Amino acid sequence: MQLVVFAVVLILPSFLSGESFISITHISNECEGLLLEGGHSECDKQGSDFVDFDKSTCTVTCTNGKGRTFGGGVCSHGKVQCTSEVKQLLRDWVSKM
Repeated sequence: MQLVVFAVVLILPSFLSGESFISITHISNECEGLLLEGGHSECDKQGSDFVDFDKSTCTVTCTNGKGRTFGGGVCSHGKVQCTSEVKQLLRDWVSKM
């Protein structure tokens, strides 16, 4: 767990400055940062690598073809809806990784 936190502390600033090759090229809110962090953890947990977060399908995709699709109002019309409820859902997801 400490290694994950350490890695996030080192990597997250580059994501926040927009240095990313995935579809979230600019993190405009906390939810998008949590989706990146959780997406990497989700794929690592599966022994795979993070590929993308597709806002239109609200899905984290890993290189093994698996991932996670979010419901519950996380995405709408191709955008992440960063409400307080969505933030909490994503924080809970990331903390369980």
